[in-house]
Amino acid sequence: MDRVFADGHTAKGFPLIARFAEVPMDGPAPTRVAFTVSKRRFRRAVDRNRIKRLMRESWRNRRSVFEDVLPERVQYAVVLIFVGKDLPSQEHVDRAMDRLLSRMNDALHDPT
Repeated sequence: MDRVFADGHTAKGFPLIARFAEVPMDGPAPTRVAFTVSKRRFRRAVDRNRIKRLMRESWRNRRSVFEDVLPERVQYAVVLIFVGKDLPSQEHVDRAMDRLLSRMNDALHDPT
């Protein structure tokens, strides 16, 4: 995961931020994903866990948008970070995930 933060790409779709980088193949899946929520913003573990559960469900339903454009035999490590201040609804997270995945695809194909 250190490699993701050291030399990975960044995409933002408020209230989500994604850091992602190409990593050596470590299994059959095209992506390895981690979810994080700030303990400083959400003191209660139940709130952090709920947000991560919403993020996992949204990723599960929409990840093909990102994974389908990846080349064969390439794996990416992705860290999804929730930076909002309020507890979101599933619809809110879904809309943010759609924006985020679109920007992740743009960052992948951007030559800079």
